[in-house]
Amino acid sequence: MDKSHPSTNLQTATENISFSREPNEPLCHFLQRLPPRDLASTTPSHLLPPWLWITNPHLTPQDRKSPPDLDAFLRDGGDLLAEFRDAALKMAAPTPQDRGNMATARIMEELRERLRKRVMDVAKHSGVTSGKWMLFPHEKEVNEVWRTVCEGVEAGRLGTGAKVATAGIGQNPTRLICVYTGDFTDIADVGRVLLGLVNLGFVPADISREITYKCDAYTYLGIYGGNEYGLRQSIWGSSEIMSMIGEEMDLD
Repeated sequence: MDKSHPSTNLQTATENISFSREPNEPLCHFLQRLPPRDLASTTPSHLLPPWLWITNPHLTPQDRKSPPDLDAFLRDGGDLLAEFRDAALKMAAPTPQDRGNMATARIMEELRERLRKRVMDVAKHSGVTSGKWMLFPHEKEVNEVWRTVCEGVEAGRLGTGAKVATAGIGQNPTRLICVYTGDFTDIADVGRVLLGLVNLGFVPADISREITYKCDAYTYLGIYGGNEYGLRQSIWGSSEIMSMIGEEMDLD
């Protein structure tokens, strides 16, 4: 008779599960093994990973860049954020000659744009160039959307890889799916992946509901919506990229 504790067996078994697609694992097996919509109900919460991952199996040595210098980026990027906070405090302090609201707003906007450019420069210098298009399907649809994204990644039509959240945030019924590219400065590649998502029907025609692209540099620095720096959390919208790649096609 097996007298081992059931929870110990479950924990050991769950810890041995890989939450990303294994090398040479058939895609259908990966999707059956780890359905994102249902995983939370079959996995203990303390063992549930935040993400499920798939990597493009066709990446070339050129695609597999050297690891980024994340420590240097966090140090230098953190310094830039601290400089901005100090400048913002000085702008908020009273002065003998009041600058006026319009002048203050203009200066703050200049500081904000300078911060954005400098963070991007530090990210490029440190090799922190990955970024992602973000999709937010309803959890009822997440398994099917994730399947379609995975099929696109496996076929080489969608970026370097993708991940899907295993749970929503609070009562939000949507799940985040990120479709990655290796270099946010490579507009042609960012646009190529966007066109792949367009062809799969994931980009709304309504410009007010466009999808957005966020660089990982912002994620590492904790720059999200409503941040204290006034930065837009995404660096591109789908309409911006469509316009940019359209202009390049016209030039060709």
